[in-house]
Amino acid sequence: MKEELLKKLASNKQKLMECSVLAKSLSALKGDSKRLFDQALVSLIAEGDVIEEMNGVVGLSERLGYLKGILDLKAAGYGFLKVEGRDDDLFIPAVKVKDAYTQDLCLAKVNQNRFNHRQEGEIIRVLKRHLVDIVGEYFQGAVFIKNQPERVFFKVVSKPKGLLDHSLVKAKIVKYSRSNILDVEIEEVYGLANEPGMEIIAVVKRLGVPTDFPEAVLEEVQTIPERVQPSDLSGRVDLRNELLYTIDGDDTKDIDDAISLKRLASGNYLLGVHIADVSYYVKEDSPLDQEAFKRGTSVYLADRVIPMLPKELSNGICSLNPGVDRLAMSCQMEITKEAEVIAYEIFPSVIQSRQQLTYSEVNKVLEGLASDRITDPTIIQSLLTMNELAKILLRVRNQMGSINFETIEPKILFNAEGEVDDIVILERGDSEKLIEEFMLVANQVIASEYSRRKLPFLYRIHEEPDPEKLTSLFQLAMELKLVEETPKKITPKALQMLLEAVEGSLYEKVINTLMLRSMAKAKYSEMNIGHYGLAFPDYTHFTSPIRRYPDLMVHRMIRSYQGEIATAVQDHFRGILDEIATQTSATERRAMLAEREVDDMKKAEFMEHHIDEHFQGIISTITRFGMFVELPNTVEGLVHISTFKEAMVHNEEKMELYGISTRTLYTIGKEVGVKLVKADKVTGKVDFILDE
Repeated sequence: MKEELLKKLASNKQKLMECSVLAKSLSALKGDSKRLFDQALVSLIAEGDVIEEMNGVVGLSERLGYLKGILDLKAAGYGFLKVEGRDDDLFIPAVKVKDAYTQDLCLAKVNQNRFNHRQEGEIIRVLKRHLVDIVGEYFQGAVFIKNQPERVFFKVVSKPKGLLDHSLVKAKIVKYSRSNILDVEIEEVYGLANEPGMEIIAVVKRLGVPTDFPEAVLEEVQTIPERVQPSDLSGRVDLRNELLYTIDGDDTKDIDDAISLKRLASGNYLLGVHIADVSYYVKEDSPLDQEAFKRGTSVYLADRVIPMLPKELSNGICSLNPGVDRLAMSCQMEITKEAEVIAYEIFPSVIQSRQQLTYSEVNKVLEGLASDRITDPTIIQSLLTMNELAKILLRVRNQMGSINFETIEPKILFNAEGEVDDIVILERGDSEKLIEEFMLVANQVIASEYSRRKLPFLYRIHEEPDPEKLTSLFQLAMELKLVEETPKKITPKALQMLLEAVEGSLYEKVINTLMLRSMAKAKYSEMNIGHYGLAFPDYTHFTSPIRRYPDLMVHRMIRSYQGEIATAVQDHFRGILDEIATQTSATERRAMLAEREVDDMKKAEFMEHHIDEHFQGIISTITRFGMFVELPNTVEGLVHISTFKEAMVHNEEKMELYGISTRTLYTIGKEVGVKLVKADKVTGKVDFILDE
C-alpha cells in the first residue's frame, strides 16, 4: 500500500491531493483496504516521505520542497544535512537547527537565503534520534563518556538515591538543546567504573547488546528435553550409522555443523553437510524465538561469549556433540571432480557424530603427521579424501573469480587472573579451508534451490562496489605498473588477478586496503542479487543456526517448504522477510563493532606494559592527521602528524604522506620503526612516535 500511495502522489499533476481523493483513486474507501490505506499514510507522514500541508491534504515531501537526511552538526552550532542521492549537503544555519542533534535523521524545509540566494534548510522535525541512551561514568551531577567530544555535557536531572561518584551508568536523554547541554535521567547502575571487566560491560551496554535472558525464555528452555525423544524422529532420515564427525576449534562448545563424505563408484563425491536443527526447538514467535530475533547473533568477545540462545540449547540439545543422537537438517550433494554439483537432497535427519575433531589435530593428519587424538584409520582416510575434494572446490572457486582477501586473525590469550597474557596470530591450515569450502558449497546449493523455485527466501547478498572507486584503484595500479590497463568491466575475477599480481610485493597491503574500502558490506535480503565478492549468483547462510538468526530462519523456511506449499505460508514469509533482513543485518554490524572495540581495548591493555619500547610495523592507513602503524601482532597505533620532525604533505588520492625536508615518502605497506608512548585500555587507543 505504501508503494502504491507514493506512486499515485508522484504521478499526480498537482503537488497536493485531498486524502479522500487519494483513497478513492486506490479503491481504499472502506473495509480492510481503508484500514491499510490509513496505516500506510500515517506511517509515510511519520517517516517524512509525505507531508500533510493542511488538514486532509497531502503531498510528496520532495515535491513540496522538503528533504530528509542525516544532520552533521558542527561545534559552532550550524550543520549540514546529508541527503542520500544528493551531491551537495544542505546548509542548516544555527538558528534553524532547533533541538536536532548530530547524526539525527531529520526532515528539513529548503529555503532561499534572501541575501545571497543560496539554498539553506530549516529543521522541521527529528524523524529518528541517533543518540537516545548513553553509557558512561557518573561524577558530581553529570555523565562523562570516553571518546565523546568535550563540548557535549550530559547533565543529570534524575538519579537513584545513594548513587556513588565514578559509577558506570546507563542514562536516557530526556531533553536535547542547541547549547550542547543534554538532560539525562539515570536508568541503570552497573557498578564502579574501575572494577575489573567494567570497560567491556560499558561497550556491551552502550551498543545495546542483550546479555541476560528474560524469565519467559528461561522457563521455556526448561520444557525442552535434554535428549532426543523417539517422537522427534518422525519424518527424518536416519544417518546414525553413517561416518560423520565435526571439526572445530579447541575450545568450541556450540557445535552446529557435521560433515560426511563417500567416494561413489563413478568417481564422484557424495558430500554431506549436516547442520543442527535448531528450528525444531525454537518455535516461531515463542519467547525463545523473539529473544533470538532481538539478539540476531552470538557475540564473540575477547574473553567471553554472549550467546544468541541459552547454553541449554547452544551447548546442549542443539550442539552436535559426539556419541549422542542429534536432530539435523542435512544437505547431501553429488559433486564431480570438476566441482560440479550434479544432484542434491535437502532433508531433516537424525545423526550421531563419531568424534569431535579439532582444526589443530586434523591439520596434523593432513600434513602426514601422527595425531594422538585421531587414530581411527577410516576417519583418517575420510579426512584425506575430504581434503582432496576441498582443494578441487577451492581451485574452481578461484577460477570463477571469488576474491580471497588476505586476513590475519589474532587470538588474545589470558592468564589465570583474567589479564591479557599475549596476542598470537591464528594459522589457517587445510582443515579450516576444508570446512570453509564445504559450508560455501552447501550455502550455494540451498540458495539456488529456493531461488529456482521462486519461493520467498532469505539470501546473503553482496552488492557491486562503487565503480568510481574501482576505477581509481586500477588507475593507481597502472601508475605503480602493476597492470597495463583498466578492464572495461571490473569483475571479481579482475580484482582477484590484481591481488595475485601484488602478492608478496611492496604494494600488497595498499592494494588490499583500497580494494576492501571500495567494497559494499555484505548483508541479508529477501532480494537475490547474488554475492559479488564470492562471485556466486545464489548464496545464503544455512550452516550456523545456533549463533545466527538468518540461518535459523532459513531452516524454518526449508521445513515449511516440504511437500505441498500453501499460498498462506508463502505470504507469511513474504510479509516478514524484509524486517528480518534489516534486523539481522543491523545486529551483525552491532556484534562486529562490539568485537572490534573489545579487541582494541584488550590490545591496548597488553601494550600498557610496553611503554617506551621499540617495534617494527607496517603503515596500515594514511590520513590528514597522521598515519596508523600495525605491528605483527595486529596492534594498531597512531603516529600523529604533530609528532613528525618536519612539515608533511598529505596526498589523499594516493594515500601518501611526504616529508618536505627529507623528501621521505610514507605509503601504506611501508615498514617503519616506532616507539610506544601511550596505551589506554579504556578507549582502546595506542599512540606511537616514529623511532629515531
